[in-house]
Amino acid sequence: MIRMRILVLAVMTGCGLMAARLSAQEQATVKAPTTPIPREGCVTSECHAGIKQHDVLHAPIHVNACEACHTLIDPAAHAYEDTRPREQMCLFCHTLDMGDATVIHEPVRKGECTSCHDPHGGAGVALLRGPGYRDLCRSCHDSVGQARVVVHGPTAAGACGACHQPHASSKPMLLVTEGRALCLQCHVSIGIELETLRNVHEPARGDCLLCHDPHSTDHPAALRQDPKSLCIECHKDMEHRLETATTAHAAVTTERKCLNCHSGHASDYPGLLQEDTMTLCFECHDREIELPDGTRLANMKAIIESGTSLHGPTAQHDCTACHEIHGGGHQRLLTAEYPDAFYLPFTENEYALCFNCHDRQMVMLEETSTVTRFRNGTQNLHYTHVHKDRKGRSCRVCHDTHASNRANHIRDVVPFGPKGWPLPIKFEATERGGGCAAGCHQAFRYDRDKPLVYPEWRKEEDWKGENLKPATDGGKAGG
Repeated sequence: MIRMRILVLAVMTGCGLMAARLSAQEQATVKAPTTPIPREGCVTSECHAGIKQHDVLHAPIHVNACEACHTLIDPAAHAYEDTRPREQMCLFCHTLDMGDATVIHEPVRKGECTSCHDPHGGAGVALLRGPGYRDLCRSCHDSVGQARVVVHGPTAAGACGACHQPHASSKPMLLVTEGRALCLQCHVSIGIELETLRNVHEPARGDCLLCHDPHSTDHPAALRQDPKSLCIECHKDMEHRLETATTAHAAVTTERKCLNCHSGHASDYPGLLQEDTMTLCFECHDREIELPDGTRLANMKAIIESGTSLHGPTAQHDCTACHEIHGGGHQRLLTAEYPDAFYLPFTENEYALCFNCHDRQMVMLEETSTVTRFRNGTQNLHYTHVHKDRKGRSCRVCHDTHASNRANHIRDVVPFGPKGWPLPIKFEATERGGGCAAGCHQAFRYDRDKPLVYPEWRKEEDWKGENLKPATDGGKAGG
């Protein structure tokens, strides 16, 4: 029974639509009356049938009061004119309160209400021409909401009225309110960040449009330009650094670029970083990374989290103490020179990075009783290893620059030679010194209070392997 009723209803609906089409076709052949007719006769199935085909009718149309706007001037010609000038017509009934408005929408200023509103009816109470703002506004503002990668929510939904007044405003661009206050009406979470986090990006204190396009864009986060180009408009010093860097950081040049690491609005961390430095670095360096030249960077997160003896900057989660995160002129994005060779002649400049924190006298003094605990009596064993004209051992031979499981960041092994052979160090500490049986020399021990004597050791003695690079920190082994 229910199916039968649905079928009957469908047939009746179809017949009604067909009748409406026939009525419209017949209307074209109906002759206009040549004498005055009652108001109820203006809209019939034969005359002006489309006038009332709206979801919402204008009040005069609803009561057939066509004469509210139209005056018959020639019955024989069925000719009408407006009851008053077009720019005054709507204001006879509708009061438009401009208040302190300084910006008037062009159609309103010209009195062209019917540019946007249908005087007979529409899909909503505003009687707009079309289903909503989307198509109506774009009929003039055709560049807004173009098909781009990122479209602002109100633009995509055609909700122009969420941000703009349709008639007049005291704010530029007919905005409902000015500055970030408008944006924060929807972007509440960002407002909370701006109020509660320690460091606020200066543009975010004022006008969001300094960085963002309010309608559509081809860039992430609705930015006006790609992040790098946008940021260097203000950060000119960074532009020079990025352009002159011989070693680039992929975090700055790929995907979201500056926004890979920085918050555009506010942060509790220095430099508007999204997290503390190490946590942020581990978002990429939690796995082995192969560089374009074939060099493989080790999984730094695994190395550091498995270590019990951490280098000072590592313990402080401060990767930037040694690394230039935006790009620089030294290998491994280091802030200063640090050798990647196993053997090299000693110069102060080669160890400039280490000397930023460590006393350079540690490797400059051949004899000392104070600047280092790595000594045999007063013989400075740092000097003995490093300070050579030809084959000084670099710091990385014995020390891991990030983390190890021995005191003083001593390595267990060091990758050596073209194949990265794991050369054991076998270091053991004692109360007054220690010793090692490294693969690069015979077993030696040292004692700070009672120095040991090795008659067979010759100060000028060197070992094979000149210019070999250890494959440390995930780097390539070899010369």
